Amino acid sequence: MRRHIFLAGMLLMACVGSVEAATGEPLIDPEWKATENSMKSAEISQCKHLSLAQGFACKRHVREDYEARGVVPGTMPYVQKRYGGMSVQQLDDEIRQINRTYGRARMIGSYDHPLPGEITYDMQQDTVNYLRQLVNSKGGMPPLMDLRGSR
Repeated sequence: MRRHIFLAGMLLMACVGSVEAATGEPLIDPEWKATENSMKSAEISQCKHLSLAQGFACKRHVREDYEARGVVPGTMPYVQKRYGGMSVQQLDDEIRQINRTYGRARMIGSYDHPLPGEITYDMQQDTVNYLRQLVNSKGGMPPLMDLRGSR
């Protein structure tokens, strides 16, 4: 009996936690939203008369083109274009700033879809990883995750 009550309590906490996480305000970037809309319109215009398999390949090609231009957050070309001219100290500050917003970004699973212009947790994590690579390439030492600033 105790085990059933315990399991019911755990299930209730899991449901409340997932609802709480889902109702948090997503992190929306207007620049990424405009880029995403542009990318979708390019997909529609370039891929509309293709078969299913060709359509998927066409959409992948359109996304790769946008990634290569450095306008998709969470990619190395984006980090190089946006942060490439910064000093090691400025890059460290950017890493700290992104680390402070981790709590606002949603983790998008296989059932959820990001909202238009939403910066997801994975995009932030990838951006920080690429920023650390950029710091290393400039001869600096990237900062560790600062947990004191996120509270």
